Amino acid sequence: MKESTALLKMEEPFAVLKMEDRVPTGINGLDELIEGGFPRGSLILLAGNPGTGKTIFGMQFLYRGARDYGENGIYVSFAESKEVIFHNMSKVFSFNIDEKFENVKVLDFTTVTEKGLPTVLEIIIHEIAALNAKRLVIDSFSAMAQAFKEPIEARSILHNLFTKLVRQMECTTLLIVEVPTGSEKLGISIEEFVADGVVVLKKGFHNDMLIREIEIQKLRGTKLKQQKFLFTLDKGFKVFRPFETMKLENPPKFEAQRGTKTHYPSGIPELDEILGGSGYPRGSSVLYELGEDVPFEALDAIILPTIANFLLRDRGFMTVPPIGRGPEEIREKIISFICDEEKFDRQARILVFPSPLIDANKPYIMIWKDPVVEKLDALQNLNLYLENSMDLANKLGKNVLHVLNVDNITFLVWGTGPMASSAIGRSAIANKYGKDLMLYVATPSSSETIRVLADILNMHFKLEEKDGAIIFYGKKPKTNIYVIEPDATRGCRVRLTPIV
Repeated sequence: MKESTALLKMEEPFAVLKMEDRVPTGINGLDELIEGGFPRGSLILLAGNPGTGKTIFGMQFLYRGARDYGENGIYVSFAESKEVIFHNMSKVFSFNIDEKFENVKVLDFTTVTEKGLPTVLEIIIHEIAALNAKRLVIDSFSAMAQAFKEPIEARSILHNLFTKLVRQMECTTLLIVEVPTGSEKLGISIEEFVADGVVVLKKGFHNDMLIREIEIQKLRGTKLKQQKFLFTLDKGFKVFRPFETMKLENPPKFEAQRGTKTHYPSGIPELDEILGGSGYPRGSSVLYELGEDVPFEALDAIILPTIANFLLRDRGFMTVPPIGRGPEEIREKIISFICDEEKFDRQARILVFPSPLIDANKPYIMIWKDPVVEKLDALQNLNLYLENSMDLANKLGKNVLHVLNVDNITFLVWGTGPMASSAIGRSAIANKYGKDLMLYVATPSSSETIRVLADILNMHFKLEEKDGAIIFYGKKPKTNIYVIEPDATRGCRVRLTPIV
């Protein structure tokens, strides 16, 4: 190890880490969260239990670095052979990794012993210089450290090689560390203190469904608004940004989809697949349950394409909105999809309380009778709703989509207790034969009614906030967890990405 020792003892000072000089990670969604990427020449500890995606992260860091940013890279493997790595990564990225890695070199040291480590280190140093590599991945330092008899030897290599030499060559390095299942300890207890950044990947379960988290525990020179985010390994490593930070500008025109004799399209390709391939079965009654801190904008992302599809196919739409959402706001959101005010006014009905701020003469406005002020029997408002629904269906000669806020509809139509349960059951049965589509929206304040609805209705989906993202999953039928992502490149303006 004479050559490497000499290099480590060079007297000239190694390059000072410039925190403002960032290296894009190539990990979808991550760079926007960490001020543009990793600091150039930094040492990043990437830790996690087996199966959390560390190798995929490392490979994507190198591949995108070479392809998108012209930075050559080296992947040093002490854990898996080159053939196994390429085979596994080809399945993840859906192309032949071996053919695409022209500017990335893979060094396979899976059979190395302590006696061979000096030579291995010399090879790594030589390859960094020969390839002018600006990215290095060591997979894994845990396996490499096991080849040493004493932990102090591994610590010496870590300190000298990776914090001096690699930084001097401005080679941004990912040091992968295996965390045994059930353990909280990272590596040999020194890596996290020496490293410029510590990134931990986690795999767990949420209501018996797979969920993945990335935690940025430390990143020198970087201001982090939050430290935990969800991620997926679907077609590569992707980090989900907080829902509210994403803005849509100039999305393409929404194109209505033709349904079938048995199904209504949801307007969202992934949701149609979740629903069996063709969308909602005709006559379905569906519960959308919102968890704490879920904004109505997240629900809009799911149901607005369905509403637009109904209206553009000349069908009717009726809604009982939640308190605080006015008819003009609803109208504006829907017209942004269908681009036809006359069609909305003719085919839509919004049921609201009487108010001096609302123009009851507008064709899409229907005024409830306040059961408290007018001392109504609960069935009077129910009959009012049914009459208007039938009138609209007869006028258009087609079925109607109903979006009903559970809090308001329970108060205005069904009352409470056995009356509510009976009315819900009757409406679901009637709708099954009437072939309309009914979407019930329930907030956490409707917990008692949610239990009734969950038992009676055909389908039950839930939206929850997790690490700033909004997750979507089915309880009936049971599905994987998806993340709701606003997407300005699609006419439906949303994408449901599975966590896998």
